[in-house]
Amino acid sequence: MDHKICYLCGNELNSEIDKDHIPPKQFYSTEIRKKYSPNLFTLPVHKSCNSSLQLDEDYFLNSIAPLAGDSFSGKYIWQDIVRKSKRSESKKLMLKVYYEFQPNLSSLIMPNGKIIKRFDGKRIYNIVWKITRGLYFKENNKFLPENTHRDFDFLSVGQKPPIKFNYILNSKSKGDYPGVFDYKYVEFKEINNFNVWAMLFWNRIIIFVMFHSPDCDCKFCFDSKT
Repeated sequence: MDHKICYLCGNELNSEIDKDHIPPKQFYSTEIRKKYSPNLFTLPVHKSCNSSLQLDEDYFLNSIAPLAGDSFSGKYIWQDIVRKSKRSESKKLMLKVYYEFQPNLSSLIMPNGKIIKRFDGKRIYNIVWKITRGLYFKENNKFLPENTHRDFDFLSVGQKPPIKFNYILNSKSKGDYPGVFDYKYVEFKEINNFNVWAMLFWNRIIIFVMFHSPDCDCKFCFDSKT
């Protein structure tokens, strides 16, 4: 694999290099890492690139992981979140996430005691896209530009997968530790190099990412690059 460029900016790596875990290391709870010593995948990146989305990564974990609290890996992640919430530097983030859980939204009353979970979509999808770009580099040894046009689809816990899931249902699972993170993908070369990726977080939350490969020369991709 070509490690001469940073998968985040596409520029040549210099002496200021970090190892970026894909997905983020903190997605694997302290207890999971202690018990199983997983050999987590990393890519070299510029330190500045690696730190640019750290706050969004922290937000993703604290905002989304609680939805997977009834899974094996999600239970341990919740323990990490509770422990870190006691730190003074975590107070602001925890308060923001707390107010994202609401029993009702305006006049909408949820049945059976269910609550509405809001989240900052831009920050969530920043991290999903970062993970996608790292995995794409891993799988194809190609740089996937940050400004590639893409679409996302978030499935709530227990929600029935959309039809697009059938496209990748029988493809091979690629995650090394699927109880924490798993992913599948297919590329339809006959349909303008269209990619469909599905990621499973903590065995509960599925997020789809759809995009054309970076060397696609269809009119849509050409226009978006100009």
